[in-house]
Amino acid sequence: MISKSPVTMDDPRVKTVHCSGSAYEIGFTHGSAAATEVHHNIGMYSDFFGETAKVTWAQARERAVTKFLPTIQRQWPEIVEEMRGIAAGAGGGLTLDDIVTLNVRTEIAFTNYTDGCTSVGQKAADGRVFLAQNWDMIPELSQGMVFLHIAPADSDLVLRFIGEAGIVGKMGMNSAGFGLCMNALRSASLNPSHMPVHVLVRRLLQYATSVDDALAIIDKYGLASSINLVMADKGGKVGDWECSPAGIFSIPLQVGPGYDYVAHANHFYAPGRPATLKDHPARDSFSRLARMEELTELDAQKGVGPSFESLRARLSDQKNTPPAICRAIPPGATGTDRLVTLSTSIMDLTGGTAQVTIGRPCDDLPIVHWSF
Repeated sequence: MISKSPVTMDDPRVKTVHCSGSAYEIGFTHGSAAATEVHHNIGMYSDFFGETAKVTWAQARERAVTKFLPTIQRQWPEIVEEMRGIAAGAGGGLTLDDIVTLNVRTEIAFTNYTDGCTSVGQKAADGRVFLAQNWDMIPELSQGMVFLHIAPADSDLVLRFIGEAGIVGKMGMNSAGFGLCMNALRSASLNPSHMPVHVLVRRLLQYATSVDDALAIIDKYGLASSINLVMADKGGKVGDWECSPAGIFSIPLQVGPGYDYVAHANHFYAPGRPATLKDHPARDSFSRLARMEELTELDAQKGVGPSFESLRARLSDQKNTPPAICRAIPPGATGTDRLVTLSTSIMDLTGGTAQVTIGRPCDDLPIVHWSF
């Protein structure tokens, strides 16, 4: 059933849209409540595709519809109905094809470009499990962000994530205590017969009750392009998997007294991946990963375990600025080189709670609280 009042403002700059019901109803609520943001994102990605993939919106849409829509329709027809609902709700002449194009933005652009996210998953000495991530992207996207709280009719789970209006999945968690973070990986590896990244991530949030469930879903549907997923569940499992059309490759946890953790930025480094799977990361990916590992181990040496406060402090680090963990726009940068931290998500999977901030965490920001 479509809510008459689906929008709240948990953060003064970003809408929270509450969706429930059938796939189409969820999409229609999403699209109608965030119509301005959906249209903004289409305009933004039209420019973004031109700069990164050298294609117009019409060309990107043709690629999305011919290469990826048949796979999505075959693997998960209900999510296509949700996208159809988003288009109808947003109005303004948008069609299903436009929304599909938004949802395969990784497959269109991120084989040539990568954003700058930094993530960490950590298990405390008492068994509590946390995930945390800074999401870095161009500043225009801040006008197209949305919090989505979704209760699908065909699932017992409720899911919550911070994302891009018009796109069906992003980093977040569900009521079963499963959560995930995402790190873009710039790789030319592409297989349109597998599920696009953002659709697959939504599938995980909607149906996975554990990390093992999530890995089984990834194995079943495959990934059309490359993405790193840091995943955890309330049962205590946490890990990192570099996922690509060539397979899934696990990164071993760093294990020490009072902490088990894994961190990731935007480059492949899992052992055992094939030599043919290549990426083209920015140099700062390596320095951000090294710095997150250093900060995590310094905390451990001081007896500071993972918490909302300690993780926010790490994600607020500005060493090597502007391309720091808490990223700033470089002076004189233009176009897609103007990466900045847009949001910070910290999830306590054991407790079923999360804290999200919009903007750079090194600034004084209001905190959005989620609880299941």
